[in-house]
Amino acid sequence: MRWGVWFEPTQPVRRLVELARLGESLGAEACFVADEGTERDVYVALTAIVETTGLTVAPAITNPFSRHPVATAAAIATLAELAPGRVMHGLGVGGSRVLKPLGMDPERPYTALRETFELNRRLLAGETVGEASLPWFRPGEPVPIAVAGRGPRVQRLAAEHSDCVILSAAPPAELPAFATRIRAVGSAEIAWSAYMAYNATERQRVLPHFSYMAVDAPAEVRTADGLDDATTEEVRRLMLSGRMDDAAKLLPDALVDRYGLAGTPEEISARIGELRDCFDIFMLPMNDEATAADHIRASAEIFAAA
Repeated sequence: MRWGVWFEPTQPVRRLVELARLGESLGAEACFVADEGTERDVYVALTAIVETTGLTVAPAITNPFSRHPVATAAAIATLAELAPGRVMHGLGVGGSRVLKPLGMDPERPYTALRETFELNRRLLAGETVGEASLPWFRPGEPVPIAVAGRGPRVQRLAAEHSDCVILSAAPPAELPAFATRIRAVGSAEIAWSAYMAYNATERQRVLPHFSYMAVDAPAEVRTADGLDDATTEEVRRLMLSGRMDDAAKLLPDALVDRYGLAGTPEEISARIGELRDCFDIFMLPMNDEATAADHIRASAEIFAAA
């Protein structure tokens, strides 16, 4: 089973490098780093990781708004020049955590994503688009581009045109249906990510992470998960002020069972084994900063048994 590690850049870059190297020593093939705007810079972190490991790296995800799309393409090209064949681009519409601190509330996020995807695809293939080009970048083959998102239009764009669909909010029970739809319209790989709660302590560490999902999910998804508008706004306020534990108190504990992989290590291994045909690589998110190394070790054992 192929797997990788996925970090939010909330720890020093040297620490992220250590964790990436640990993951690689245990069998990880890839490393994603989130672009969170006010956290450590995603491209600085990715440069450090790609220089010190043999992992494939990607920003997962960046967005059309916090950097100009041409500057984003140049950053990806620089990484690809540094580590040919080991860089993937990762795009999405962005969420509250990255855009709100920048004072941004885009009106047409899907349109911006679609246009940025096409612009970046062409620039990274060596084309000139309007006045923009990267004349110094002449890759042997185009840089692959992944797309992440929960809405139907974003998922259709990802399935039909991207090289990889990132599913970070797909409930395990619905993953087979997602995979069927994606593979029916294109040849994109599927990178699936789910928080793993393999004991009571990890379950408590997982729940706060669903704050992001709660505030950025489509309205119909929030309703199905039992989150009304007032609760969602309070979760957003607490999340953006850094009070993740308080935000978690407003979330239904059942979110861990719906969106995560919960149970004993043996049960989670068995569940992943049942779903192995529905994804190409599993990207492991971190439950907690302080215990990330132990989490990677424990998860590697679960993956080995899957």
